[in-house]
Amino acid sequence: MFKILFGGFRVQPHVILNSAMSLDGQIGKKGQQIVFSNRIDNYRVQELRGSVDAVMVDVETIIKDNPDLHAPSAAEKAPVKVVVDKNCEIPLDSKVLEGEDEVIIVVAATATKSRTEKLTKLRERIEVLTSGKNAVNLENLLWTLYERRIRKILLEGGRALNRRMLDEGLVDEIYLTVAPMLIGEGLNFYESKEKQKIELNLEGILQYGDQVVLHYHVKK
Repeated sequence: MFKILFGGFRVQPHVILNSAMSLDGQIGKKGQQIVFSNRIDNYRVQELRGSVDAVMVDVETIIKDNPDLHAPSAAEKAPVKVVVDKNCEIPLDSKVLEGEDEVIIVVAATATKSRTEKLTKLRERIEVLTSGKNAVNLENLLWTLYERRIRKILLEGGRALNRRMLDEGLVDEIYLTVAPMLIGEGLNFYESKEKQKIELNLEGILQYGDQVVLHYHVKK
């Protein structure tokens, strides 16, 4: 696996995973959209976006939720929007592509060239970046972003991207909103075939109305 080491340490941006789930550990149901965060917690996420250099999601999140990923207008600078999109399937009318913010669409080498060309012609500051052959190489991607002076990234999903980032040891912090609901069978927050366990240090517990946010650091 691709690694850049300086003095025995891997150099990459600091990655903060932010997610939300029900009390029984589900982040949603197939074919059904469930809102977990309240207005106050949404404000917390906005503040997080304003504190990082980039916000990263996968294309499934763009297709499902169509977020704009904007930071608060009071933020010192707008974070770069990074979309992991192996096959370059992002809809051209996605909100994340609007405006003047810098957007990086990360594809694999197998992505259709005609699709990537359409994206780059939409407007300036939309870039298509290739990382990996048949799948996006996340570690290589993080090093490339680090080279571009991106030092802190907010990871906002979706589920598959979160799992890969955790499995590959690329997450440093986790903010996990726990909503006061039980939804039964659904999509687990974390489900992996990897055998190693991921150990966390609890840094704090925040309360926003009837929701709590658990803040962890990932043990390395």
